Amino acid sequence: MNKTIKLYYDSPYQKNFSAKVVKCITNNGKCEVVLDGSYFYPGGGGQPPDTGFLGDTAIADCYIKDGVIYHVMEDNTCTFEAGSVVLGRVDFERRYAFMQNHTGEHILSGLAKSCCNANNVGFHMSNRGITMDFDIVLTKDMLENLEILANEAVRKNIDVQTTSVEAHNLREMNARSKKEFDDFENVRLVDIAGYDLCACAGLHVAKTGEVNIIKIVSHQKYKGGVRLNVYCGNDAMWDYSRKNAMVKEMSGMLSADIDNISYDLDKLLSSNKAQKKEIDNYKNLIFHMRADTIAPDTLIAYFFEDNLDDNDLRHFAGICAEKAQISIVLSKQGGIYKYAVCTEDSKADLYSFVQKFNSSLEGKGGVKNLAASGAVKAGHDMITAYLEGLS
Repeated sequence: MNKTIKLYYDSPYQKNFSAKVVKCITNNGKCEVVLDGSYFYPGGGGQPPDTGFLGDTAIADCYIKDGVIYHVMEDNTCTFEAGSVVLGRVDFERRYAFMQNHTGEHILSGLAKSCCNANNVGFHMSNRGITMDFDIVLTKDMLENLEILANEAVRKNIDVQTTSVEAHNLREMNARSKKEFDDFENVRLVDIAGYDLCACAGLHVAKTGEVNIIKIVSHQKYKGGVRLNVYCGNDAMWDYSRKNAMVKEMSGMLSADIDNISYDLDKLLSSNKAQKKEIDNYKNLIFHMRADTIAPDTLIAYFFEDNLDDNDLRHFAGICAEKAQISIVLSKQGGIYKYAVCTEDSKADLYSFVQKFNSSLEGKGGVKNLAASGAVKAGHDMITAYLEGLS
């Protein structure tokens, strides 16, 4: 079969086109259409494939194999006839966001290489924004500087040019490439003068000004280097808009001016921390008072307490273990009873106790050292009757 003409390289801004159907096949239950030429980008260079429509049928995916582009239709019934002419419509809003992000990635990667000797070793483009992996750690100051320089490149509105060269010329041209090529293989280069020269099969905007803005929103250590989370262009505006809405909502909740949110939030957190400490002190006092009701030489002491989290359960059970051979505290949570069991007696067979407790009361849980935790489905009366029978 003849290779599909890659029309998307000639004009990545083309949204609508007509083409002749070469064939229509069913592959793994999916209808796939082959055209004589296509503006649908089949993915590559870290950029996802295009979606859109052929006629009135949505394209869910497309891919290239042996130079032939296959358009995977959402409708599994193939109704396209070989030789017929169809109208293709690229989801250009989606593609353009990818083009903005991809060009932004090249600008940042080129600067990271020239300014920090950092190599881009990984790149992923999602439906919103991109992740970029570099082989060395980049400090906060370095990243801030890279972002400033990258946005200067955007404002300069430099041409983003493409050319084709033989692979053996890449080294002397100092071009970036993650892929190894045969010496005389034709390689497509994307050139942003003064910023980046890189082997790339993806689609890009015509000028850097179309990227609008490059924003590094977060970074974290990754495999000895650093991973950046970046938004460019329309995705950066989307990210700003949603975060601005969050800030406004927080401002209303705190009854605080937007510029003072951090201060007021810090005050609220400090107040909550102080209140929690006070509540914990009262809880601790109550736990000790309840434990003091345990009679001397008690074999098994148990308590039901409402609204205890896992930490409270363990803490209360630990206090009670000072008074009884085995202590168990239970608290109802979502229709089941969570429990914590403790002992200070190393001779107590805690494993056997917990195993029988779970078996008798539809429970699950485990033992670690001299403590255990889990949950049972049985009700209050059944649990009480079981524990009373052990005493």
